[in-house]
Amino acid sequence: MGFDKKTYGDALFFLETQDNFLVTTHQNADGDAFGAALAIAYFLEKLGKRYQVVIHDDPVDPKYQFLWGWDRIVSYREMNGRHFDASIVVDVPAFKRMGDTVNLLNIPERCLKIDHHPIEDDFAHFNIIDIDASSTCNIIYELVKESRVEFDRTFAQLLLCGIMYDTGRFSFSNTKQRDFEIAAHLFSFGITPIEVSAPIFFDHSKEKLKVMGYGLSHMESCLDGKVNIIFLPREIMASSAAVDLDELANYSSSVRGGEVGIFIREMPEGDIKISFRSKGKVDVNRIARKFGGGGHIHAAGCRVVESHPVIKRKILDEVSEQLGLFV
Repeated sequence: MGFDKKTYGDALFFLETQDNFLVTTHQNADGDAFGAALAIAYFLEKLGKRYQVVIHDDPVDPKYQFLWGWDRIVSYREMNGRHFDASIVVDVPAFKRMGDTVNLLNIPERCLKIDHHPIEDDFAHFNIIDIDASSTCNIIYELVKESRVEFDRTFAQLLLCGIMYDTGRFSFSNTKQRDFEIAAHLFSFGITPIEVSAPIFFDHSKEKLKVMGYGLSHMESCLDGKVNIIFLPREIMASSAAVDLDELANYSSSVRGGEVGIFIREMPEGDIKISFRSKGKVDVNRIARKFGGGGHIHAAGCRVVESHPVIKRKILDEVSEQLGLFV
């Protein structure tokens, strides 16, 4: 969609005229989700609005505690029937991605959605959707730019968190010239790249690294090396260290000669979470959508209730079809 002055104007009118906001994002929140949700919270604070940031996750991942407002996030179970007059949903294309916080949503007329994924569920009257944007934080930057609120160091930290996370430190194929322009402006407020990237990408517990090592050491190559799969069984995922393991999806796609990387994990809740990465020949969004998920051409995901061998076979069939292979 790109930049649309009226769209941003309508969203700002909504934010100016409503109060007592729910701010939420998807379950298993990542860098863009946390950065976007807290950037919106900070924006509401600047406007003098009441709000609460609520996510499905329990407990909340402490990896992002370096961010402003992290201590203001609560999990859904702490709500105890609290009512909100308006809702802001960031980085969420579909109801099922929100987890339990979907139960707190208001009617569409009092809901704003900000996202860079293709729309799966149309649940908000006010929408800022730009599938060409690298991240939701990229879009929020443009929203703040159109407002009467001024940027500062806190905005810079929060927005850079999402942009750097979703572009893989400006290395993924979704990185655009606009991301560098935004980053240059945000860095002018005294933020250094290392203070954002270090806690996100280079701060892991020894236990988490062991879980990642297990996944890498058990990686399976299929379709003559065109597909590489990392699988974590339920007993490994039950470990307290099995949090924020999305790096494994990127590692699975980095194998020389491979086209698609797949990260499959059996979740303690009973279903299977799958992350897809593609180098370009395979549209993994198309595959994820066949299994009730979605995302982008080069990166997508889904959750299914199937056995690991069955879903692996189905996924390989889909990849084979796109690559023109017979298995």
